[in-house]
Amino acid sequence: MGYITQTITLMDEVPMSPIAINQRHLETLSQLLIAGGHHGVSELLTASLERLVSFWPARAGALLYVTPYGEMVRLAHGPLDEEARTLIEQARHGFGRREDGSEPIVGSYSLDDGRDMIELPLQSGGQGVGLLHLVVEGQDSQSRAEGVNTLDEDLLVLLVRAIGGEADKIAMLRRAERDLRELNLLYEIGQSLAVNLDLSSLLNDIKLRAPKVVGAERCSIFILDEPKNELLLDIPGEQRQYRMPADRGIAGWVVTHGVGQIVNDVEQDTRWYDAIGREAEFVTRSILCVPMKVKDRTIGVMQILNTLDGRPFTDQDMQLLTTLAAQAAIAIENARLYQSLKQEHERLLSKEADVRHAIARDLHDGPTQSVAAIAMNIEFIKKLYKAMPERVPDELNTLAELVNKTTHDIRTLLFELRPLGLETQGLLITLQQYVDRWRDPAGSDTRLRLEAPANMPRLPNEKEAAAFIIIQEAVTNARKHARSDVITIYLYTEEDTFVASVRDRGKGFNLAAVESSYNNRGSLGLLNMKERAHLIGADLRIRSDPGQGTTVELRVPLS
Repeated sequence: MGYITQTITLMDEVPMSPIAINQRHLETLSQLLIAGGHHGVSELLTASLERLVSFWPARAGALLYVTPYGEMVRLAHGPLDEEARTLIEQARHGFGRREDGSEPIVGSYSLDDGRDMIELPLQSGGQGVGLLHLVVEGQDSQSRAEGVNTLDEDLLVLLVRAIGGEADKIAMLRRAERDLRELNLLYEIGQSLAVNLDLSSLLNDIKLRAPKVVGAERCSIFILDEPKNELLLDIPGEQRQYRMPADRGIAGWVVTHGVGQIVNDVEQDTRWYDAIGREAEFVTRSILCVPMKVKDRTIGVMQILNTLDGRPFTDQDMQLLTTLAAQAAIAIENARLYQSLKQEHERLLSKEADVRHAIARDLHDGPTQSVAAIAMNIEFIKKLYKAMPERVPDELNTLAELVNKTTHDIRTLLFELRPLGLETQGLLITLQQYVDRWRDPAGSDTRLRLEAPANMPRLPNEKEAAAFIIIQEAVTNARKHARSDVITIYLYTEEDTFVASVRDRGKGFNLAAVESSYNNRGSLGLLNMKERAHLIGADLRIRSDPGQGTTVELRVPLS
């Protein structure tokens, strides 16, 4: 191992003689200092190092540059043996950008085979930004110490400062260009997400656009299925879903902790869960994973896989993806709400159609038939008046009874559709009127009863309207299916709760079997009642067993 033969020497302590630089040297130096033709920092520094080695001349060289953003560029040109590499790494160890207002300091290290290694600090704007090492013949170093055939001080200072300064300019320019591209891309993605309300299309759009933000191969989006505590993943191009436990893998860790993660070597991470990757036949090397949050609620995670150029993911990539994930989370939540509203709209339209059909059926089976019978009786009485006038009074009495019955049926139908006195008289009085008017259209002997104290508290109008509809639906279900001799409506208060209960002593049913078959059945009566109860902040409880009757209980908080 060599030793330091010339300690750090200040430029103004060693007399240097100007040298005669020929035309080739001037052209080489000019090319070295011109950065306009270089697109990137590495390109500039590589060309500069190669020309410095040739221009000096030197056997080999190495260069370290630290960008204004803390990124390091390490380059080498020419043959560097183990001794030279060791000294270079020692000099580089712990190096960082720092304020350095003094003139550049030159160091010289002696190597075992008679060569020397010269160390020059790179500067930019008064800061030390890197180190340049050149391996030269020993005689060149001696000549340099004596000031023979060397660059003069001003030229050396210019050279050292130029490389660092130009590298800083390009680094900042490229960073500004990158930031502008990323902001533009984020804006375009944000605009696209804001207008896309189809959830499936939205997820595909995010997966296609997100990798462009950080230059990655693929984007995966896991949506959290909270009831099942699972993460759902749709693979682009495949018409199926992958599911995994919400606490498995790096994605599961991010969902659980709500904190983004950078894993540049997944095989070294104990959280790595490769079951989906193997099934999808995709090789994952590195992952950048961030949570998608709406306020403080995590709805899923977004992860970017494998950078295109093989570089590691950085904190800046994390910031960009976090911004995009926040936009995506809001867009996904909006799409979900829109989808839910659309489904609710379709359900209401379907319910409206069912109600229209029910009204048409009730009108057809009741008042319409009665009106037709009235018309026929009138025609019969007209003929009877001429042929047998003595029978007309009895037929008119029969006709009057039919008219009264039809009028009662029509009023009952209108009352059941919307009781006019519900808002003014309240639920209790309205239910009393409903029970008084009620009769089984099928003609059975089933009776409807109401048991309630006279001092029942009033509820807000919208809650009483919903309660009336739920009670009415429960009574209708009992009339159609229970085959009970009596149906009873109970109203009472229990602690701080308003309770309305509809009970029958009929055949009952298997509640679990009925609820599990909703998707295959046309009737959703029980589900509709539960949804109406939920809308007014109430709880609907249904108890039934075959042969044990049925109880439908609505519980509305009074506070």
